[in-house]
Amino acid sequence: MPKLKLGAVVYALAAVALALSAVAVHLRWSAYADVQGWPVGATVAVDALAAAVLAIGAATRRGLVADAGPWICRNGWLVLGGLTVAGALVAVLSNQDMTPFPIGPVVLLPHFVRRLQESYYQGVAEGEAEVRAGRGGGFRRGF
Repeated sequence: MPKLKLGAVVYALAAVALALSAVAVHLRWSAYADVQGWPVGATVAVDALAAAVLAIGAATRRGLVADAGPWICRNGWLVLGGLTVAGALVAVLSNQDMTPFPIGPVVLLPHFVRRLQESYYQGVAEGEAEVRAGRGGGFRRGF
């Protein structure tokens, strides 16, 4: 069984949150109770597409800012940024009292996950270097 990467978990949680947001808008819960017309469909589409992009990042376990791999894994953060702009435009152009799901911070998620993974792998490499050098880097007996 493959190990579960923290980045994949973060992407999956964000995808679930956006999918739930799409369902909440479609069912017109809370802030969307009085929203009518095209803004409902547009907001559902933006949230569902953003959830799909994040789910792809989780399923491929490469993320959305990868150096190699499929196009979506290398440029997914651009797609996510475009969807964020589209969501903001829907909220502004709708002329209705609606607040979009906070998709804005999700744009920063791919870069955060990338830095988190780089730091992890750097720490693993340093630990392996210490072990090879004979320093151990862990608890030593016989203080």
